[in-house]
Amino acid sequence: MTSELSLFPGWPPTPDPVFWTGLLLIVAGLSGEVCYRLMRLPRITGYAVVGMVGGAIGFSVFNVQTVADFRLLIDLALGLLLFELGSRLNLRWMRANPWLIVTSACEALLTLLASFALLRALNVAPLTAMLISAIAMSTAPAVIIQLKNELRSEGQVTERLLALTALNSIYAVVVVKLVYGWMHQAYHSSLLITLLHPLYLLAGSCVLAYLLARGCNLLFRKLGGQDEHAFVMLIGLIMLAVALVHMLRLPNSLTLLLAGILFKNLNERPQLWPAHFGTAGWLLTVILFVVTSMAFQWHDLVLGGVAALALVCVRALAKLVCVVLFSRPSGIDLKQAVALGVSLTPMASLALVLVTDTYDIYPQFDPHLRAIVFSAIALMQLVGPLLIYWGLALTGERKD
Repeated sequence: MTSELSLFPGWPPTPDPVFWTGLLLIVAGLSGEVCYRLMRLPRITGYAVVGMVGGAIGFSVFNVQTVADFRLLIDLALGLLLFELGSRLNLRWMRANPWLIVTSACEALLTLLASFALLRALNVAPLTAMLISAIAMSTAPAVIIQLKNELRSEGQVTERLLALTALNSIYAVVVVKLVYGWMHQAYHSSLLITLLHPLYLLAGSCVLAYLLARGCNLLFRKLGGQDEHAFVMLIGLIMLAVALVHMLRLPNSLTLLLAGILFKNLNERPQLWPAHFGTAGWLLTVILFVVTSMAFQWHDLVLGGVAALALVCVRALAKLVCVVLFSRPSGIDLKQAVALGVSLTPMASLALVLVTDTYDIYPQFDPHLRAIVFSAIALMQLVGPLLIYWGLALTGERKD
């Protein structure tokens, strides 16, 4: 029999996760506006600060399980942003200017090699050093897309920044998944698993990305690219793809990024990204940045802070050197090359997802992986957006 007292709320009332999520969104939104309107800083900086403070306070709902609890939202938000990023990559332009591909490949390769050499010099285990170095190749797609939209930037540096970010994100995910074969061997998996698992991840992502891109192209061809009903169905298709990625245990980031690239380039008439994305995308972006910052734990600094600081510096230098080196043949001047190289430095949610995927497979893996990457993310969440602000201001491409 139900007690009469059970019909009333307990005392004191216990907030549920929805309460804390709503409160966090309000505080993050206000913090972002304060940063942008009063301090002329990126809104992202405000989101990152709120996330770090929330993680430090340790709300009951936001503990070490934050990433796992919010993983579906993270994958959806990051997936939408990666799909948008991919849909902005024009392969015809890349074929017309092959030095862009050379620049991209060289900056990613030098970042990988320089990061690996640094981490080995700091006595980080070889497998861990290789995983961190592969993750370090990537630039934060969410940061780039958000700031591009916030600043309404247009021009050579902005377009190259989007293109190089898309490409080095692909390199990073592919190399990480290939390194999984090494991990399987280290953990005494069979040779069959060592060979087939990375192949399954990469091939499965390509197949699912192609199907999603074809579905989106068909949808836009029938309903029109700027129709709000088409946009709702586009979001539905992307959500379906994210769900399938989870079911099939495929890399969400690679699948959605490749789908966006194919969506843009499979048609003779490339589709425009829908104008209706703004509000929904902004909401998911706030959640993404806040949760990414909250994943950082202050004790990570003790284990990996020094290595993270060194990694951030070496990684930034490697990207800058390669972009400047190939600036003239690729068609930009020195000032534009410096702005572009500096703007490639942010690390954020994609790096976080790659680390989380690794611990999903082997929870007992070397804790230095999490400590170094999460410390680097925390630093670049604060510094990275400022560097992009400065870089785009240097070239006059900011319109805010």
